[in-house]
Amino acid sequence: MKTDDPQKRVSQSVQNLSTNLLNLALSSWQRLKERAEVTQEMAKDPFTSDVKADAATAELLILFLHACDRVASATFRVALPEHAASVLRNSFMAGLVSLAISAFVLKTCAEQDVDEQEETRADLLHLYNTRATQYGFFALGTADVPGSDALFKLVGIRLAEALECSDNAKIITSGMEVVVESVVILREQLPLTETFGQIIARVQ
Repeated sequence: MKTDDPQKRVSQSVQNLSTNLLNLALSSWQRLKERAEVTQEMAKDPFTSDVKADAATAELLILFLHACDRVASATFRVALPEHAASVLRNSFMAGLVSLAISAFVLKTCAEQDVDEQEETRADLLHLYNTRATQYGFFALGTADVPGSDALFKLVGIRLAEALECSDNAKIITSGMEVVVESVVILREQLPLTETFGQIIARVQ
């Protein structure tokens, strides 16, 4: 008779969440890529289109990881003493970021050798830490008007930079709109509550 291992259940739930975040980043990029202004920009230089797509997808994934960090931190603080909540948040995010970035690298850099993939992981982890610092200054909301939220505007700018057209106002606006839609999906459709509940139950 098999026994239910709570540690494995939590680990699998974090793995599933990382997969969901990567899938959300990929689908968000697909929605953004369908915008006429983005399609036109990508068509200007087909030889760089894959690199630009990967860069934009990475920016989206990093935002979603940052959003999970915000939600996790708030959830853990409500359920646990301050020190325990901080330790748990750090452990959870370290695992989630590592899993999500590794999955992204395996999907987008399959042609690279092991050393190159490790270098790409390190670069993405550095970018995540940089963005987490930048994004931490802004509130994470889902305003009806995307331009009213400074964080979403910043992400829109980062997406335009990834597509090498940082001065394209239409692409910045499109990026903001897609990000707003995606954050709603993250909050309402991804298993955040279930995942955090299992993690909290394990430490209580």
